[in-house]
Amino acid sequence: MSKIHYFQRYSTLENTVTNNTLQLLARIYSYSPVLASKLLSDITDESVDIGLEITQQRQANKSVPDGTIMQRSFKIILESKVTAPADVHQLLRHAEGFGNEEQKILLLLTVQELGKSTMDEIANSIKNKAKDVIFRNVTYEKICNAVQDLFQPHENEMNDLVDDYVEYCNDTGLFDQSSYLMRIVPCGNSLDLNKKYGIYFQPADRGYTKHSYIGIYAQKTVQCLWEIDAVFDITYDGTTIEKTHVQGTVTDAYDDKIIEVIAEAKKMCGYDVQRGYRFFCGKEAVPTNYVKVSSGGIQGARLTNLKNIVGAFDTANELARKLSEKTWE
Repeated sequence: MSKIHYFQRYSTLENTVTNNTLQLLARIYSYSPVLASKLLSDITDESVDIGLEITQQRQANKSVPDGTIMQRSFKIILESKVTAPADVHQLLRHAEGFGNEEQKILLLLTVQELGKSTMDEIANSIKNKAKDVIFRNVTYEKICNAVQDLFQPHENEMNDLVDDYVEYCNDTGLFDQSSYLMRIVPCGNSLDLNKKYGIYFQPADRGYTKHSYIGIYAQKTVQCLWEIDAVFDITYDGTTIEKTHVQGTVTDAYDDKIIEVIAEAKKMCGYDVQRGYRFFCGKEAVPTNYVKVSSGGIQGARLTNLKNIVGAFDTANELARKLSEKTWE
């Protein structure tokens, strides 16, 4: 089944990035104002309080009322850039768009951080024009990193929302984390087959985000992994194999293995994968023992940023060793 996306992908990027980011924030706010406050505080490095503050018998100017209900006034103006450079004059006009809010933050979203000289020029210009406006340059990568740690493992719908936003940013080049991405895929009947050949297959129309590693998951454990060398969509008529290149090396080196996988998938699992399937090929499957410690399994594939888990690594063997020393939820 094709994956349903929360965030639009198919219009002009400049027209969708702001809408998708605002939709992300709106969905999180609707779910939990407290978590929306945490996210905004994390990405702006300012304390952003959302919602009511209720206090009892707090000293006022000339009295001590029995109770107080108040809400802090704030406004965040957001300007998104993808390929266009930062426009100082545009940002100055935005800075003049604030009113009497208690907290005023102007956010410039960019693919890469601004250089120091550009950042200083913009910040000083805004300070001279509107001294109480806080200016922040935030990358899409920073938003993704902040939002990925926001929800607990059991909050499935919100985690799916976050995953789709991160995939959207990665797919559209707002930042490229693909060299550190491992896709953990649950395997049942095909487990031994995947391990044996270092090849994983799935329907070609299933959602796809570029990634560099496959982790084979069963019984609450990533049991092996490999670095992806080539990805192909396959059509095989029993004699001739036709390949559509998707990612990685353009090669015929995996043809024989793919044909063997197709035959054994039919014989061992009852799967007909001769056409309409995508094959993720690696040079070898490396054993690991990356254990999921939270209750329950995973409902579908899960993307994981390896850099955030194990730091730097040079080979699949080193990655497998480091993951064996970790657990996940």
